[in-house]
Amino acid sequence: MDPLDRFREPVARLLGALVPEEGALRPLLGYPLGVVEVDGRPGPGPGGKLLRPSLVLFSCQALGGEAERALPLAVALELVHTFSLVHDDIQDGDELRRGRPTAWKAFGVGQAVNAGDALLVLALQAALRAELPLPAKLQAQEALLSATLRMVEGQALDLSAEGKPLDVPGYLDMARRKTGALLGAAFALGALAAGRPDLQRISQALGEELGLAFQIRDDLLGIWGDPQRTGKPVGGDLLRKKRSFPVSFALERDPALAPLLSAPEAHLAAILARLEAVGAQAAAQEEVERHLRAAEGLARELPWPGWARAVFGELLAFLATREA
Repeated sequence: MDPLDRFREPVARLLGALVPEEGALRPLLGYPLGVVEVDGRPGPGPGGKLLRPSLVLFSCQALGGEAERALPLAVALELVHTFSLVHDDIQDGDELRRGRPTAWKAFGVGQAVNAGDALLVLALQAALRAELPLPAKLQAQEALLSATLRMVEGQALDLSAEGKPLDVPGYLDMARRKTGALLGAAFALGALAAGRPDLQRISQALGEELGLAFQIRDDLLGIWGDPQRTGKPVGGDLLRKKRSFPVSFALERDPALAPLLSAPEAHLAAILARLEAVGAQAAAQEEVERHLRAAEGLARELPWPGWARAVFGELLAFLATREA
């Protein structure tokens, strides 16, 4: 069970309230958020783990703040994340997300671009509604904008590496931006909402380490995960030619793997065998645990109460072993 489940409900409720009741933007905003279907019927609700906004609320409470004060920032971060998914799906050509057609498949590429743009603007508006002193509000807005820019930079690095070998340092640099930036922002925003700007930097560093662990575990599941749990076939990320930690690790040790990776449909079994031969799966899990230990070490420097340390311990265990 996800130890952050208790934070989902207020985030989901506010996300739904931000979708306009009518007008051209209702389906474009509401569909990626799960609030409505293409035809206007009620949707399944916000999907995914809502990890990022939940971590904002956790970070705020753990530092003595009231979660309600952090809620607009938490929702703003989830809106930024959703904007990035809408645009990523266009760039990657993905047709499904969480069992539903992606926004570009539902509305066309042009309208999906509009949906992503609108989600980003809605995120910035949501952050401005946080009831914080003006200096803290400006710091939070800067933290959100900086993280968004770093995340976009990570996506740019990811796209620029298409068709090229990406070594492990290059992969980690890309992933620290693409995934780590928003998880770092989650802890930083929580610290600012709690009135602890002095702890913003260390909180952000902690979140970035969690982000790397989360991404590498995701990479591992994208190749070897149980299809019943992940919804993806074994080797699914290989078939999509996705750049991942296991592939970067394997290419450093077996450069001759590169031609097979360029035609994975014909060579999937051989690729999986060669990844196993160089120990890529075990190396990926070791890297996950290395970043989780780094996050744990940073957490020891924060003045969290016992309940927060217990929840964080559960979170580390969950991230290390999650199957979906």
